[in-house]
Amino acid sequence: PNWLGDLILSVPAARLYHSWLNGRASLVVAGPASLAPLAPLLLPGLEYVSVARWPMAMAAEWKKRNVAAAVAFPNSLRVALEILPVCYRAGFARSLRNGLLTEHRPRRTSPYGFVHVSDQYLGLLEDLGLPGGSRELPPPPSLPKPSQAPANPCLAVFPGAAYGPAKRWDPACFAAVIRDLVKEYSWEPILMGGPDDTESCQAVAEAYGSPIRDLSGKTSALDLAHWIAHARFVLCHDSGPMHLAAFLRRPGVAIFGSTEPAWTGPLGNTVTVARHKVSCSPCFLKVCPLDRRCMTRLSPEEVLTACRHRLAKA
Repeated sequence: PNWLGDLILSVPAARLYHSWLNGRASLVVAGPASLAPLAPLLLPGLEYVSVARWPMAMAAEWKKRNVAAAVAFPNSLRVALEILPVCYRAGFARSLRNGLLTEHRPRRTSPYGFVHVSDQYLGLLEDLGLPGGSRELPPPPSLPKPSQAPANPCLAVFPGAAYGPAKRWDPACFAAVIRDLVKEYSWEPILMGGPDDTESCQAVAEAYGSPIRDLSGKTSALDLAHWIAHARFVLCHDSGPMHLAAFLRRPGVAIFGSTEPAWTGPLGNTVTVARHKVSCSPCFLKVCPLDRRCMTRLSPEEVLTACRHRLAKA
């Protein structure tokens, strides 16, 4: 897995693979070093290996561990190069990298539209001979409350989106929804995100007008998990925090625009998708060449209604 969301979407497949091995061999999950602190929480009982920046640098790691088989979930050339020293290398078919794999299978398709990424990963394992599995998540872990958590219930807001500005809702719209939720439920709003999200959080804080706590760039990935686990509600984009909220079974609303919830939507049923469907969505572009209509036409009232409906089901 390459990103936080990708790691969480791969959890059902990793659990299936681990169960199928049944102790005959150990399973190692490889991913970015930045996600290593979250691995014990997301994949308890499995070993996590941080991937080196240079793909070929992983050769010594696999030889040291005597790795006999590797399954690549990401459909990138880089990942195929990372597992090149392993004898058995399987993954999704792609013309530029098929020659680097010993086995490759096409992605699952459906006449009805997109096949969810998590189902794609499970489908790859099934096509390689494993039994079928479900994308059901394991029970959420119990995490201690952050020492800086407020006395009032917390509204965790993640206005950033690493992929690009096409995925980001307007800061003034975020601020409007925060105001109404705080007024209705007496929550304490907290802006959150990584170092790359500070600008987005500052823009929301300015639009909000009143004092608001901003923890963007001040917490680790593991800290964010603790905050989300104890948040009363999570408001975010299609992002890593959305998937983390779903994994931790926290109620929330995720705003989608340029991406497709049928493909990368949250697992489980605790996070609701808010979306204003337009003809050019999903485009999967980082920067919109038009007027960002998938975002600008999604009103604060629509998102607020989605929040209320989600809370009514919580």
